[in-house]
Amino acid sequence: MATHYRRSLILDVLRAESVATQEELRRKLARRGIRVTQATVSRDIEELGLVKTREGYRPPEAATAGPQPPPQPTLPVILKEFLREARLAGNFVVLKTHPGNAHSVAVALDAEPWPEIVGTVAGDDTIFIAAPGAREAAVVRKKLLALAAE
Repeated sequence: MATHYRRSLILDVLRAESVATQEELRRKLARRGIRVTQATVSRDIEELGLVKTREGYRPPEAATAGPQPPPQPTLPVILKEFLREARLAGNFVVLKTHPGNAHSVAVALDAEPWPEIVGTVAGDDTIFIAAPGAREAAVVRKKLLALAAE
């Protein structure tokens, strides 16, 4: 199971209902088919930056202000989670992901201000990254692999 998916589900649970304890959150996740230990829930709470209030766990911005969008994972986190392979094909970089994850990676790439990337096209488990030339494509592949290794 993808860590990103589980953490997104945690945020969905917290938006829908109050959760006072880690054990309660673990049980609510289990009812949604996600079976995790209390230690995993604790790590997720820390990584998401959740704050414990009198009403229960909340994202940090929700504890002090109105509704805010949930924190988005960084490109290195997304690449570590989903990237399986990166190959060159002329002025393209072809990325292979786990099934169903290409869109998430492409959205994160599109948000990056990389001048070497002209655009992306994502399918279910494949992303085509267009670069102006073969040299730029090689630079993109190298940068992606370095980020995934961080």
